[in-house]
Amino acid sequence: MALIEENLILLDIQATDRNDALSQIAEHLHKDGFVKASYRDAIINREANFSTGLQTATIGVAIPHTDAEHVNTAKIAVARLQQPVTFQQMGDGQPVAVEMIFMLALKEPHAQLTMLQNLMTMFQNTEVMSQLIHAKTSAAVLAILNENNIN
Repeated sequence: MALIEENLILLDIQATDRNDALSQIAEHLHKDGFVKASYRDAIINREANFSTGLQTATIGVAIPHTDAEHVNTAKIAVARLQQPVTFQQMGDGQPVAVEMIFMLALKEPHAQLTMLQNLMTMFQNTEVMSQLIHAKTSAAVLAILNENNIN
């Protein structure tokens, strides 16, 4: 079963700040039953304590995730923001203007590690990141992700 579905790719959402963006994406996962009601608060709390922002050569991204106990079915939601919101950089806490969020709702620690490694590889590819930021449809984003082992 695919981790990313076309209906979990949200393009050009409007968010006032980091928590608003996280809430919108988490609610999308919740309404489809992939995560428990506790997931939204868990993801916001974890992001406040363990930042997941990352400045790539192309754009700022974030990879929020939380404990498997909040997940019903393993999925990944992807959101492209209309305007960047500020996250803190992994490691040093510096501000990052995030344009894309890859929200992981995974149940297996091993799967999470593998997915993080695949995402990091993709983030280093400036051509792929440019394609993602300019893709016109969710289907186009999904095809790019599949080509880069994000599935």
